[in-house]
Amino acid sequence: MTFVFILTLIILGVVAASGFVENKIPQSKTGLDFIKPHASWIGLVSMVLGLYFLLKFIFNLGTILKYVPIALVVIKLVSYLIMVVLGFLLAQELLRQVLGKNESATESIDKMVGKFTPLKEKLGLAAIGAGLLNLLLAIT
Repeated sequence: MTFVFILTLIILGVVAASGFVENKIPQSKTGLDFIKPHASWIGLVSMVLGLYFLLKFIFNLGTILKYVPIALVVIKLVSYLIMVVLGFLLAQELLRQVLGKNESATESIDKMVGKFTPLKEKLGLAAIGAGLLNLLLAIT
């Protein structure tokens, strides 16, 4: 499951920071053009997986703290939170379609999107970095 988490985090980061990635790596445009239409589904799956990993992590935190250094715990926690927030940002269109008639939920979505949208590209780059850092930790 670790590599599913890492792969999802990196793909989510690339989709969120697609403008930056396209500017730095022009050859990535064809791959990003294939992924961009599915960004809301990638976001929804990432948000659900992020919530699953986050809840699993929180429930096992007592055991984890016995055997894992605090720095690694912080890295994992931040990675899970980035995954949930970016997943939410990308899945906002699907969430609005599902919750379309519920105005209080739509207002909550609008408030959260307003707060996190300016940080979308930075969070995407952070997700790529966190994914690579988690990959490095997983293979060592």
